Amino acid sequence: MEQNMIYDVSYMEALKRGFKQYATFSGRASRSEFWRFMVSREIIINSLGVLSIIVDMIFGENSDISDYTIWLFIIMHLIYLMPTIAYSSRRLHDIGRSGMTLFMVLIPIVGFFVLLSDFVKQGDVSSNAYGERTSYVVVTPTEEEQIGIERTASLREDVTMGALAIILYIWVFVYDFIPAAWIAYNTSGFITIP
Repeated sequence: MEQNMIYDVSYMEALKRGFKQYATFSGRASRSEFWRFMVSREIIINSLGVLSIIVDMIFGENSDISDYTIWLFIIMHLIYLMPTIAYSSRRLHDIGRSGMTLFMVLIPIVGFFVLLSDFVKQGDVSSNAYGERTSYVVVTPTEEEQIGIERTASLREDVTMGALAIILYIWVFVYDFIPAAWIAYNTSGFITIP
């Protein structure tokens, strides 16, 4: 007897769907699909940020190669902008909210946390105004081979990928933001270092 397996979207599949549905704002995206796309995106973009930091350390901040890595970092942000907005809209559809809810991010501080709470909610278990139910499909190993789907990430892999994304984000944030904030703080005359 074959054991049934739960198939869900892998990290690579989430990235592929993000770019295949680059500007598709209709339909739904499951919670796991959305978060696997977002984590993959953060790992890629923040890896470029870390590369930029390392290049700055080796060649200096005013070198040509440093400028190229910064431009690559900016270009990657622009490449991911539209798929991120589209995925976010489809994720909101999965919980029965309009994609226009994304404009809540314009409300300082509160809007971000309201959107974040929407992004972590479980999707509607039945069809809603935006389409059929999303999430996983139960398949047998034989069906998995026939369809040619990738193995679903385990909870351990999800935690590892999330931790990697957070570490890279903190590294880029600390390297870029803290020195700039310190300089701004010191130039405003609050603290003078002899």
